[in-house]
Amino acid sequence: MKIVISCGDPSGDVRSAELLEELKKLTHIEVSGFGGRYIQKTGAEIMYSLQEFSIMGFTEVISSLGKLRKLRKGMRKHILQTDPDIVLLVDYPGFNIPLAVWAKKQGYRVIYYISPQLWAWGRNRVKKIRSSTDLMITLFEFEVAFYRQHGVRAVCSGHPLADSIPVSLESRPGSEIAYLPGSRRQEISQLLKPMMDSFIILRDRGVVSGAAVAVFPDIPAEFYERAKITEGVRLVYSVKEALEKASAAVVCSGTATLETAMWGIPFIIAYKTSTLTYFLAKLLVKDLKYIGMANLVAGSLIATELIQKDASPENIVRNITPLLKDTALREESLSRLKLVRKALGDSGSSRRAAERILEVIADDSA
Repeated sequence: MKIVISCGDPSGDVRSAELLEELKKLTHIEVSGFGGRYIQKTGAEIMYSLQEFSIMGFTEVISSLGKLRKLRKGMRKHILQTDPDIVLLVDYPGFNIPLAVWAKKQGYRVIYYISPQLWAWGRNRVKKIRSSTDLMITLFEFEVAFYRQHGVRAVCSGHPLADSIPVSLESRPGSEIAYLPGSRRQEISQLLKPMMDSFIILRDRGVVSGAAVAVFPDIPAEFYERAKITEGVRLVYSVKEALEKASAAVVCSGTATLETAMWGIPFIIAYKTSTLTYFLAKLLVKDLKYIGMANLVAGSLIATELIQKDASPENIVRNITPLLKDTALREESLSRLKLVRKALGDSGSSRRAAERILEVIADDSA
């Protein structure tokens, strides 16, 4: 089975690799297209690198239009040359939804894995998903209800974190804090400085003695220079390693919030983006209480959210300090983290997603 994949998100790269490994167990696959190092490790041929084309935010997209046009033209050409059995799209809606529309018009079977957050900000795009996608495979049950309401064929596979994080770490009050500033350049450039400034305050007050900062190998080293030169900070290369010794964590708003909750570490959420991007997002997003993924999937406030100017060093210190100590707030936080594990479903997510893909092919061939 030939698959052309399009994945422009670092966490999607990991999830895609898990799915491809399960597909390999079920059938022979040849995979090529747009992705990162995890997809490449499965044996896929990467034509366009995630490291070059991972972009988020409205203003960032505008400044990268030339690169995105190159990617769009290249991916269309590659699909036509490859003539795949499946065009597999993973999140990254600004690029992948137009690609889905184009691919379906060319007569290709289109499967979308990991739903874009259309339920939050892109309801007007659901019509495009309905007309261009043979199947939407979501990670969360509430997304299935949304898509079915709009006439989209959708199934939930559950979240792969239920497999990769089967049990929590033993978190205790202590003297180390973890910082997870995100997986994209834009996130890191906005968040790392206030995070490090908050650590200096905590360190100088004697609340903590050390910190671990999760580093993404695909991000140039200069983005982490502020952490590298801060006394008491060590750089680590996985979320788990950052959290292993941590009593609490400060986390960017995306998938890392789910990972932190699954590892059982109390945390707060900090998020900053460009002023224009935030303004446009506020216009588009309606009736959404939270921005943190852990809060969204649990349907309640698992972790305090500090957004834009509220994500200041002083606010970070004030909100994280009770979680580092043996307090009632810390105990309450630990208890509420269990809601996230419950929301992510049973183990076997990637296997179920692989089976759903093969069912679509079998149904179309019958």
